[in-house]
Amino acid sequence: MTIRHLEHADTLHLPATGGPFSFRHTVWKPSHYGTGLEAHTTDRSWRTFRIGDLVVGVRLMCEDRTVVADIYTDGDYKPGHREQLRTRLTASYGLTEDVTGFTTLAEQVPVMRQPLDELAGMRQSCPENHFEISVVALLLQNTNVSRTTAMTRNLLAHHGLLVHFDGITLRAWFTPAEISSVTAETFKVQDRLGYRAKSLPHFAAFFRSHRAEALRGGNLVERFQEIKGVGPYTAAVMASHVSRDPSVFGIDVWNRKIFARALLGVPDADAEVITRRMNELFPGHAGTAALYLVEHEYLATPVAPLLDPSGISAWNQALEGTAT
Repeated sequence: MTIRHLEHADTLHLPATGGPFSFRHTVWKPSHYGTGLEAHTTDRSWRTFRIGDLVVGVRLMCEDRTVVADIYTDGDYKPGHREQLRTRLTASYGLTEDVTGFTTLAEQVPVMRQPLDELAGMRQSCPENHFEISVVALLLQNTNVSRTTAMTRNLLAHHGLLVHFDGITLRAWFTPAEISSVTAETFKVQDRLGYRAKSLPHFAAFFRSHRAEALRGGNLVERFQEIKGVGPYTAAVMASHVSRDPSVFGIDVWNRKIFARALLGVPDADAEVITRRMNELFPGHAGTAALYLVEHEYLATPVAPLLDPSGISAWNQALEGTAT
């Protein structure tokens, strides 16, 4: 894998509206595992995006509630790409979403007071597109974080891209078309996906023929279950992230215990009981409440800690060591 060097092409200024806003906790989530797709220090973040066939690197900073996005690419950057990126970044980080309704409810619930205090202004983040978040959801099925991390890195190393911009090296996603000819056997043997290897070609085929625009407005949980290998839970995880519905959240064996302890005072509980309690306390905002509870749980010991600026060189060397 050769390294693509991206050049500065544009700067976007994106205002954050809709109540409190925390740049750090919006762009960086303590519970998210490391993929090499993004890097974060205390005051800036770097992330790669695929906009059609274009490979884009973005550096994000915040100035007075305005997110400043510097755009880097090695492709033919056009006005249409600029508008797509503006829309994508605004939606990815919920910059125009009104969080005051959730904040008003959460202030009345004692267990939410500390998460609110320490994560105030955090928005949901989902920089992945429909296809990418679906791959993540597939890799999270029935396993632990270390196994998911390994599978993700295998896929990105073998089928993704490696780019360098603004002094940082990152990985970039592959597109559905770029893996359309990869067999399930390759995904199983080379990328060590286990049973998930059979599903990934179906994911690629579905999202190659269903563009994001065609999926808007429908029942995404039902639509995603049209993909062979996708059940209700995986479909719910996929849909809750891409639709940004503040009322929707997925429950698995890991976050179920977090919710049970916080909301019910017990070590574990049935998903139906947790869902009912969450909706009673946070009507219309249960998904946001779930986000705050999970991220607060990992805040003291994040899965992928913030990067010290002095460690960027070592970060780059580690990724570039995989290039050929």
